Amino acid sequence: HAEIRRELHFFTLYRVFEAALLCLAVFGPVGELLAQPRHPQLAAAVALAYLLGAVILFAAGRRGAVEGQVTAGVGSDILVTALAMHALPALASSIAMMLLFNIGAAALLLPLRRGLAVAGSASLALLLQYIWTVATGEDNGRPTVEVAMYAISYLAIATLTSLLGRQLRASQALAEARGSQVANLAEVNELIIRRMRTGVLLVDGDGEIRLANEA
Repeated sequence: HAEIRRELHFFTLYRVFEAALLCLAVFGPVGELLAQPRHPQLAAAVALAYLLGAVILFAAGRRGAVEGQVTAGVGSDILVTALAMHALPALASSIAMMLLFNIGAAALLLPLRRGLAVAGSASLALLLQYIWTVATGEDNGRPTVEVAMYAISYLAIATLTSLLGRQLRASQALAEARGSQVANLAEVNELIIRRMRTGVLLVDGDGEIRLANEA
């Protein structure tokens, strides 16, 4: 549990970094050089809300149910990605690419089905955003195949990281179980030696006594 909590901590910290970058792109001078927002008010609202939400999720990551926090966090990531892509069309590909890490990190902490559900939700969000852009006549020339490529990438990274996370957790559980067995065997051996009628000394290579029974 400590390892999972630590991974969640770094995941929420990365989200704060993402939100700060989005705010820099919207409000900073660098953002003006990169691209002008198509919907400035929407971009500003999404960037500020995302930064506030990211800070709240980072502060709340030290307690509570891990899966619930991961699901809520990646859900906000997906929603912000779709809105930010619509408001900042020139940065749409970069924003969609950043979501790739969020999906992978979430799938690492979630069961396979929920990880795939997250990837599917992200793919659906990108598709709906694309349809929304085309329907409103604001298409900026992005090819339709780009949405399919991102959808495949999301599903692939979710599958790989979820399976990797399950394998790592199983290995960790096995290591902890074996460590506990070794500790129990050591206690049994020490108890047997202490109760022996024959005097026994255990001495290390430096000549220091490690164990001496009562006899």
